[in-house]
Amino acid sequence: MRVVLLACVWVLTACQPISVAEAPAAAPSSGAAHEGAAPTEWIITAIDWDDADSGDINGVRFRLSDVDAPETGGVGAAVGAALCERERERGLAARAWVEELTRDTSRLRITSAAGYDRMERPRLLIELSVDGVDVGGAGIDAGHLAAWPHDGARALAAKPNWCA
Repeated sequence: MRVVLLACVWVLTACQPISVAEAPAAAPSSGAAHEGAAPTEWIITAIDWDDADSGDINGVRFRLSDVDAPETGGVGAAVGAALCERERERGLAARAWVEELTRDTSRLRITSAAGYDRMERPRLLIELSVDGVDVGGAGIDAGHLAAWPHDGARALAAKPNWCA
């Protein structure tokens, strides 16, 4: 009877919902060492950028918090479409810049994780640093990113116009 009762307690506690801070949407692809760890504790072994503000870290989709990058898709493309050719060119330059900045994954650290956005495939909203320097801030300073403040998933300002 006692074994059955303990098993029931274990099942009930194992099924409790967990917060975003406690675990990523999917286990990072780099292995069991990250399972259940908060994103700020991950050892980053792989980063792949879609554009200069989003991509995958250890197989988990992410987006940099409170910044925007120009889109890299062709004008009129179904996904990631730039609104003009100038935006696409700026997006490709921004992505090349951030790829070079973050090439050495041993220097990267997620400094905060603030939940998920509302995309069809949700992305973890993060702040990322290289040797203690915020990637979003460095991108703004370099002219590759623009500030785009949010309150959770709600934008507090209009999306930056990369065609202007």
